[in-house]
Amino acid sequence: MNTPRKNRLSAASLTLVAAFLLSGTAFTAPDCGDPPLNEPAIPQASKATRESMLAGVNAVKAYSGAVDTWLTCKDRRSVEVFQWMTEEQRTRWEEDLNKVHERRVEVQRQMNEAIRAFNKVNTDSNS
Repeated sequence: MNTPRKNRLSAASLTLVAAFLLSGTAFTAPDCGDPPLNEPAIPQASKATRESMLAGVNAVKAYSGAVDTWLTCKDRRSVEVFQWMTEEQRTRWEEDLNKVHERRVEVQRQMNEAIRAFNKVNTDSNS
């Protein structure tokens, strides 16, 4: 009679360990770290050279690429962690991602404005 009880405990222990390991996969997913915070400086069109404008464009592209990489990581991570989150937490997660994306779009918009202003200044001075 002691043997069946011992087997039940072993089976219960194994079930508990298996459940823990399976539920723990969400917590072992790679962390994406903080969002990219290294926003590039946008050159002042009136003082910029062609080289500094090109450097600004390249810096914005690199920043945008870093944001894309981070957002892609967060999208993959969400698949693993959303099952453990409340609706409020999911909403906050999405709001945070949207803020990072919106900031990136704003940086790109500022760079485009600087390019237009640079081109206008240089076109006007060449006329």
